[in-house]
Amino acid sequence: MGKMNWGVAVWVGAALLAGCGAEERVEATSEGVIGESLQAERAESEVERMLTVLAYCDDVTTWDPAWTDFENQVLTLVNQRRAAGGSCGGVSKPPVAALTLDTRLRCAARKHSKDMGDNNFFSHTGSNGSAFSQRITSAGYTWRAAAENIGAGYATPAAAVTGWMNSTGHCNNIMNGTYKHLGVGYYNKAGSTYRHYWTQDFGTP
Repeated sequence: MGKMNWGVAVWVGAALLAGCGAEERVEATSEGVIGESLQAERAESEVERMLTVLAYCDDVTTWDPAWTDFENQVLTLVNQRRAAGGSCGGVSKPPVAALTLDTRLRCAARKHSKDMGDNNFFSHTGSNGSAFSQRITSAGYTWRAAAENIGAGYATPAAAVTGWMNSTGHCNNIMNGTYKHLGVGYYNKAGSTYRHYWTQDFGTP
């Protein structure tokens, strides 16, 4: 699965415009000719879907560079743990392949961390009642398997990852070789209960 970004949106839009200006193919039938209306409808539907995704992620596209650095550090630390193997709740876990960043999952993770901080709560359920599976789908990620870890109060990436690794369920998500992609969202909200909010969204397309 490719990363969702403005470049992709522009490419699809350009393709659609090129299709409108190109010579239309037609097919003869016993009663007349038909064009490629179905293809045009699909293209329009895809553009609409992508615009919806971009709108969903719009409020977390521009991010504090220090927060982005924290997110990248978490990905690095998680991959170090996966490469080394480990133990989750006393059960040995073999080394597994590295996860790669997916910006759609990062969008979903950022939105949830921001939601928790801005609305001063801590839960997998969003303030609007959303589940993590709905959030990653809304961000444009098509998945076969997915999981989410959340954390709060950890001031550094290392502390957050250590906290997750010391919890059996969270550790199992980190060490699960089924997952291929990861998006991390870190949000800092002064005056909130925990101030530091973390979300990890894992996915397999």
